[in-house]
Amino acid sequence: MSEPALDARSQREQAFFADWSLNPAGDALRWERERALLRKARPGGLGSVLSLGCGRGQFETRLAASAERVLGIDLSPESIADAEAHARETGCDNVYFACEDVASFAFEERFDTIVCVGFLHHLDAAGSLALLERIYTHLRPGGLLHTQDPNVRGVLRAVGRVVLGERYHQFHSPDERELDPAEVRAQVLQAGFAKADIHYMDLALIPGMQLWPAAPPWTMRALAGFDRAFCATPFRRAASGFSIHAER
Repeated sequence: MSEPALDARSQREQAFFADWSLNPAGDALRWERERALLRKARPGGLGSVLSLGCGRGQFETRLAASAERVLGIDLSPESIADAEAHARETGCDNVYFACEDVASFAFEERFDTIVCVGFLHHLDAAGSLALLERIYTHLRPGGLLHTQDPNVRGVLRAVGRVVLGERYHQFHSPDERELDPAEVRAQVLQAGFAKADIHYMDLALIPGMQLWPAAPPWTMRALAGFDRAFCATPFRRAASGFSIHAER
């Protein structure tokens, strides 16, 4: 399969993430948290999984034990090569990767679960709706969509703009935008889904793993613990990130 051509937006995104540096302990905790959310939503197993914007495959290999098959797609051939190497290293023989345009993918098969972590906020409103409609057509009846994106009402984001100034933009790619959870939920329902629930899970871990890539693991565990406590309070709507679980 030939590699998809990159438009200007995709070229900017790929260049930005090529130099991305994250705290490895925080990154692992973040993916474990995402996996726990999915397993809670589908305790009987995820079935066949399609993961959009899989990057280097860190999440997809973690889903392997709960899935029959996982297919991760990404626009970056370098990321796909890294993901395939990671799957071999971890012994995941039911995880596969392909270089595809995430915004316009097309497969004959339908999936039980589709994962879209950190991707909707790279699209404009029209592009987001079009992707959600495409996801809907690729899900089996009763299938699950799991998304995760930054929250426009995130209190730490507002603080970060003030404290970091221009440095704030070093941690955000040029075309990304923060999303309103209620608006995303409305788009999900507009795309045809029968049910969509908002979950808040992050306040400090994801910002922390970006700001302090060399911090010791205990600091990341502390941030993850703080997030769990914060997101159990009525203030969770001010979290930095949110997920949506939607059923076809």
